[in-house]
Amino acid sequence: MSLVMWASAFELATMSYALADRFNQEKKAKTQAQVALVEGLQRSERELEGKVAQRTRELQNAQSRTTELLHNILPTELADELSTTGFARPARHESVTILFTDFSGFTHAASTMPADRMVAELNEVFTAFDDITDACGIEKIKTIGDAYMAAAGIPKPCVDHAQRCVRAGLHMIDYLNDRNRTAAFKWSIRVGIHSGPVVAGVVGKRKFTFDIWGDAVNIASRMESSGETGRVNISAYTFDLIRKEFDCEYRGKMDAKGKGKIDMYFVTHMRKIADELNPTISESNIFQLRDL
Repeated sequence: MSLVMWASAFELATMSYALADRFNQEKKAKTQAQVALVEGLQRSERELEGKVAQRTRELQNAQSRTTELLHNILPTELADELSTTGFARPARHESVTILFTDFSGFTHAASTMPADRMVAELNEVFTAFDDITDACGIEKIKTIGDAYMAAAGIPKPCVDHAQRCVRAGLHMIDYLNDRNRTAAFKWSIRVGIHSGPVVAGVVGKRKFTFDIWGDAVNIASRMESSGETGRVNISAYTFDLIRKEFDCEYRGKMDAKGKGKIDMYFVTHMRKIADELNPTISESNIFQLRDL
């Protein structure tokens, strides 16, 4: 009897041990499966985070390129406003100075010049003009054929807008005189400047353009066309604003197409006080921007 009991007890112990071992194996397998699931989820999460970070960088780079492009075609203040609100509000500016330049004899020269060389010549000169306007603190508006248009006092007002434009005009003429010493094609320009009120704004849907309108723009254009090559021709309004910093030569009342007779002045040179007031945009510093 006792032998049977011992045998039963041994069998029961063996079965208990087997069941316990199986339970432990199932528990271990279940734990391993849970660990594998967690690791898989964590790996997927890391991959997703990496893809999100990469996409975010791509979007940020695209946004930076878009912002940079807007800043290249629009004034910074208006580009930021357009990016933030989706539109840029037009504004009237009561005191602005407008500058026009135009090549003398360009039509005849262009007719005998290969197209690629003509574009290269314009690009080189206008790139230098861009550097000069940036250094003088004026805003390039646009180029129209061989004409270059810029303005000071927009979109951010400034008290020395006339001085900035006159200084830029003189530096543009100096640049071409310096370039003509070694260049195969020699260019000369007329520069016209006038001061007055304008309306400024951004137009266009797919291709944005910053432009200005008003009678002051028309008169500035007439200052250019009524001037002489290698000289800065200004109106009496501009002369009154710069007379303390620049020496000028009175031309008298000159005919201006569509405007009748207008008092005009040639700017002869800037006085030392002009460089003292604006040492960062003196003539030597302008030419250090590039190998002009």
